[in-house]
Amino acid sequence: MFLNQNFKKNWLFLTILMLLSLPAIFNLFRSGYFSMHDDIQVMRLYQMEKCFLDGQIPCRWVPDMGAGYGYPLFNFYSVFPYYLGAFFRLFSLSFTTIIKILFALSLLLSGIFVYFLAKEFFGDFGGLVAAVFYIFAPYHAVDIYVRGALAESWAFVFFPLIFWGIYKFIEKGGLSEFLISIFSLMGLILSHNLMTLLFMPIAFLWAVFWLQIKKKKKILWKILLIFLWSISLSSFYLFPSFFEKSLVNIESLVSDYYNFRNHFPTIKQLFFDRSFGYGPSRIGPFDDMSFQIGLVHWVIAIITGITAILIYLRKKRQELSLLIFVFFIWCFSVFMTHSKSVFIWERFSVLSFIQFPWRFLGIVMFVGSFLAGGFANFFSESKKRFLLTLLIIITILLNFNYFKPEKFYSQKTDQIILSGESWKIQSMGAILDYLPKKVKEVPKELAPEAPWVIEGEALITEYRKRSDFWRFTIDVSGKSEAKVRVPVFDFPRWEVLIDQKPTAVNSDNLYANIEINIPPGKHTVVGWFKNTPIREIANFITLFSFFCLILLIIFKNNAKTI
Repeated sequence: MFLNQNFKKNWLFLTILMLLSLPAIFNLFRSGYFSMHDDIQVMRLYQMEKCFLDGQIPCRWVPDMGAGYGYPLFNFYSVFPYYLGAFFRLFSLSFTTIIKILFALSLLLSGIFVYFLAKEFFGDFGGLVAAVFYIFAPYHAVDIYVRGALAESWAFVFFPLIFWGIYKFIEKGGLSEFLISIFSLMGLILSHNLMTLLFMPIAFLWAVFWLQIKKKKKILWKILLIFLWSISLSSFYLFPSFFEKSLVNIESLVSDYYNFRNHFPTIKQLFFDRSFGYGPSRIGPFDDMSFQIGLVHWVIAIITGITAILIYLRKKRQELSLLIFVFFIWCFSVFMTHSKSVFIWERFSVLSFIQFPWRFLGIVMFVGSFLAGGFANFFSESKKRFLLTLLIIITILLNFNYFKPEKFYSQKTDQIILSGESWKIQSMGAILDYLPKKVKEVPKELAPEAPWVIEGEALITEYRKRSDFWRFTIDVSGKSEAKVRVPVFDFPRWEVLIDQKPTAVNSDNLYANIEINIPPGKHTVVGWFKNTPIREIANFITLFSFFCLILLIIFKNNAKTI
């Protein structure tokens, strides 16, 4: 594969990149854990492990979140980093250690992949500059050390890999490049659906640009096939998250605080304010979080873009069309972060789900880093290395101090996070995000630890709960049936059986808990979380697409192109 081949050829530059990256990741290797806005990463990973141990694959329902009532987190929330984290649990690593490793890998891999992308056009030194700019972009520090946005930070890993794969496939048409393009797009979809919404059109424009430049418009259908195949492989997650969104209260994700109109950065915040806070994005211009592009980042991007345009107009150098194209993406992305773009946000209602216009800073830092890699191409070889080395030093010196958390808790362990008051905070965290619509009131306290009788007389024993299953034994006294309430949110499709026979349930209560009428006598009651038709179809499409891909690899393995 390309990474192994290039690693042997460019081991020196990769080693240098690893060393230069140390200031950005150093704080992730301290013992303990650090503060962040999205401080339920450990709980999410813990829930994913429970799914794996219970055989609930793909994971959809998590049992301990939603205030302990359980809710369909991974039916809607990005899954890739947590699947990867569950794999690391095989090595007996703690949850806190794995979360820090995942953050560190997201930084390092984003740098490595942008290095390989930029070196295709600007050589090894250009690739190194692009990698340093990408890693040390202020928004990268915000994402990891302030917001704790694990899923979004992994989306940034796949941006350069998607660009690289599509470019190399158009250039060579090889099976390896075809697979890299598919799996990198799939990785983006599974890592962050909102960043997918922003980046997919840009990735397609990148493909169209190279089809035009390389005069290979006839293979457009293959590019469309790449996009379609990546969507098909991701369908187990993508289709339910889209077609079943009406089952949860997603309105809370686009209203009040999350209304995009409240979160446009100002020109000063984007270009001139170098302050770095650890608070939230507030309504209005007085935020406690940094939205800076980065002083060196925007200066070099503008110089590179304008220089490329001026030289192109004078000398018609076709190779500069790439930098001009990327510069226009950079300008558009910066524009989309600012309130002047509100007419676009209002015209395309789907953008409201982005919530924060400053999310476009992820695109800005990626394409801006690419422009930085091309900056020194305007200079002679004798000056190029000096200028690039100077750029690297200045970028690191200006930004490395952002790459640290506000607080570090050296004694914080899995046991502390997943117990006591911290357990309650983790369990109730982000409860509004995917709360089932049947729930009439948001729980203020944790769910009871076992089912309870609300009508009749009965004794409930042997209650146990897994990620997608619960059961208990009940002895109903007298001749009248008993009504029992189970501390689980009702959501399609919980299937309940009494003595292995399906039974009807009701959930018309405050917290939409599952209620069951149970006849007199001793019974075993079981609940299973089943797939809806949409989930079944989505799972099938993923498996079928993967099977077809295996067949393609078998039949095309010895061919040079597909």
